[in-house]
Amino acid sequence: MSFLGFITLEATLKGTAITRSSTKVPINTDALPTYRIYGPNGLMTSGTGTASFRDTGSVATTGNTTPIQINTSAAHGLTTGTRVTTSGTGVSAANGSFVITLVDTDTFSLDGTTAGGAGSGGTWNTAGLYLISHAITSANGYEAGTTYTILVSYAISSTSGGDTYTFIAA
Repeated sequence: MSFLGFITLEATLKGTAITRSSTKVPINTDALPTYRIYGPNGLMTSGTGTASFRDTGSVATTGNTTPIQINTSAAHGLTTGTRVTTSGTGVSAANGSFVITLVDTDTFSLDGTTAGGAGSGGTWNTAGLYLISHAITSANGYEAGTTYTILVSYAISSTSGGDTYTFIAA
């Protein structure tokens, strides 16, 4: 169980959830994770609509290099060793989940890949990293000084997983 912190009443909870394979490797889920928030009297709310990838961006070009380089359209903010998932790049060898090596503020390479031609377009996201966002308001039944539990559930290739987080409304 992870503690998300103190969330000010009448503010928005922004929590990060990570989804992992059975071998504990970060991986994207088959569908957006769902979440349920529990308070002292039981279920407060549940949802999926506000869950999204936390770190994502577009691919400007894919370099015909070994390892394949991904040139983004803006500063990506990634670091060496991060696992990313890429798709729609126009180069089949560059689509999938890879550990990356930082080249510069706009470019990273996909470890373990070999040249497969140049491409353009597509997207990347930090593998398995999702943002859960939910309004913590008194109108929604939340009370200051109360501890709440969030259960995040997900499925990867028909295998269910989940994590539990807590926060205190302040």
